Amino acid sequence: MVWRALGDAMFVLHAAFLLFFVIGAFLAWKWAKLIWVHLGIVVWNLAIVIVDYDCPFTGVEKYFRRRGGETPYEGGFINHYLDGTIWPEGATPVAEKVGFALVLIGYAGFFVVRQRRRAKLRGESVGPRT
Repeated sequence: MVWRALGDAMFVLHAAFLLFFVIGAFLAWKWAKLIWVHLGIVVWNLAIVIVDYDCPFTGVEKYFRRRGGETPYEGGFINHYLDGTIWPEGATPVAEKVGFALVLIGYAGFFVVRQRRRAKLRGESVGPRT
């Protein structure tokens, strides 16, 4: 029972990790120091996608499930839990591109917000002149 609970906990941690990957840069608009944590997660995810290796979170979850008497799923976390559930089956490459595009949009917005805050602190005009 403990092993299954640990497997479930890894599932939740992994899902939270992926969700933070997608929205973390947007959260950094409000809490700027989050950008450094998010940047680490972006590098982590880029490495997984580019090098195409298994995420250690998936391996740990499968280990716990195996120890709990369950048969672990085949493939990776995203293919097992998200492909065909959150987006159409087989659209994982498109979902990855959308995820990375959201990261880039979040980072662009982060730098705009940061510049506006700095300008405001210096007493400069931050909006368009009318």
